[in-house]
Amino acid sequence: VHVEGRGEMSALKIAAETVLMAIFALSITGCSNPDEVIYWDPWNYYTPADSAWKVLHNFQLAYQTKNLDAYMNCLDEEFEFILLEADWGFYGQDSVYYESWGRDVEEMFTTSMFNSSRAEIIDLEIDGDNEAIWYGDSTGSTLQLVRAFDLKIYYYDEDNVQQGWRAQGDAIFRCRPDENGEYRIWQWEDLSET
Repeated sequence: VHVEGRGEMSALKIAAETVLMAIFALSITGCSNPDEVIYWDPWNYYTPADSAWKVLHNFQLAYQTKNLDAYMNCLDEEFEFILLEADWGFYGQDSVYYESWGRDVEEMFTTSMFNSSRAEIIDLEIDGDNEAIWYGDSTGSTLQLVRAFDLKIYYYDEDNVQQGWRAQGDAIFRCRPDENGEYRIWQWEDLSET
């Protein structure tokens, strides 16, 4: 191999590096179905989210990237966020007393958060691997996933000092498949005290 303007050793080195990079790329993507997203890559959405843990991965990524469309795609049409009794109260400016809220209110709150200048960075970590069939669904298709979460929302003030909020705790996510087998979060039950 000869590359004009370079010696043969340089050309061989370039060719060898190119082959090694190609082998590396193939080894990390595997030789699987090209539509299947490799789990270890935290920056790819699963399409379709054909298992409950995949929809939680998409949910976490949508939060971190402030992608409202992807976030809403994770939620079932009958989505419900269930508050702890200690958190029941008035939220927003609509004078409604909430014990839980649905998809439309969740979209309103999330849009506000994603667009807020006080939420420059959103870091959400979800941990756990517990997954069980939810006893409240006689079909056995709803899965319940108990997860620990650590949510940090912050911004930098005019002095470039980091300011923000943090919430930690546990949550129960009940996920069910739609008619195409794609899982969505049907209920999100907050168990945290923060």
